[in-house]
Amino acid sequence: MDAETPEEPTLKDIAREAGVSVAAVSKVLNNREGVGAETRERISRIARDLGYRGRGGRGAARGLARATLVTLDRYVMNDAFYGAIIAGILSHGKAADIDISVSVVAGTEPRCLQQRFRDEPPTALVLVGIDQLELVSEAVAFGCPAVIVNGMDRTMRLPSVSPDYHFGAWTATRHLLSLGHRDIVHVTHPYRESIVRRVDGFRNALEEAGIGFSAERNLLDLGSPEMMTLAAGGAIGAYLDRRDRLPDALFCVNDIVALGAIQELQARGLSVPGDISIMGFDGLPIGAHSTPALTSMETDREALGRIAIQLLAERAEFPQRAVQRVTVGVHIEDRQSTGPRRG
Repeated sequence: MDAETPEEPTLKDIAREAGVSVAAVSKVLNNREGVGAETRERISRIARDLGYRGRGGRGAARGLARATLVTLDRYVMNDAFYGAIIAGILSHGKAADIDISVSVVAGTEPRCLQQRFRDEPPTALVLVGIDQLELVSEAVAFGCPAVIVNGMDRTMRLPSVSPDYHFGAWTATRHLLSLGHRDIVHVTHPYRESIVRRVDGFRNALEEAGIGFSAERNLLDLGSPEMMTLAAGGAIGAYLDRRDRLPDALFCVNDIVALGAIQELQARGLSVPGDISIMGFDGLPIGAHSTPALTSMETDREALGRIAIQLLAERAEFPQRAVQRVTVGVHIEDRQSTGPRRG
């Protein structure tokens, strides 16, 4: 005789074991407020021990069955960096039986999250490349589990995971210094915390080397996020025209800006790295195929997706635990766009 398949535990079963109402169990498994931290943890543990799966499988046993990934349209349509991160989040979400939908917003204006979810509040949120304080506050106000990917909450209300931009920039600058470069310009637009941290790491490396840092001498602000593309080449060219001599090296905020710099310099008949070294950041595959191949800081984008799902699941199961801010180490890919100082 075939063995009988054990019946799926119900909300009533969980409620009976936990000594609470069915309504309380429902709130916990659907990530709603109104249940104390200790009771919430007890219900989640009992649901897991009983093997409760619900419609969302293993994710539901942790109180997390669905989530919405929110990001900017430009990150989805044509962005190699964010594309790999989003793919990692979706892949690891699927492995955890969490049904993740993707929602795209055009910009980061205040109340854009409120407008997006005005008809139905989110069950859980994954904010990718979005960490503006107003939007973080909107996400917190929903009262659901949420995590920031490639960004951080300065008010420490939401967990986050991002590459280690500070020490990544510090390492990149140290590499240029080791090649004898002293007149180094960081090409950037510090409109987000993750980019500000790159500036800080760059500054620290210069100061530790005894060179000192001056925003006027060492920073080229591109002026807007939209300029952090190949179009940066034009701004870099205009900047070089204003200088009386060529810098030793450019440390660019990302690989695409670095490739734009290489295009502009080569169009002017300059050699990279013979006349000037170019350093990128992100480690995009396209950089390995440029001429010359781009030296850059490699980011493990798959790890960002994996850790994001782990943080989100833990936030759903243990909402009263301390908020975590995880930084993922980066490493240098030393290729052909950097070389010894000329002369």
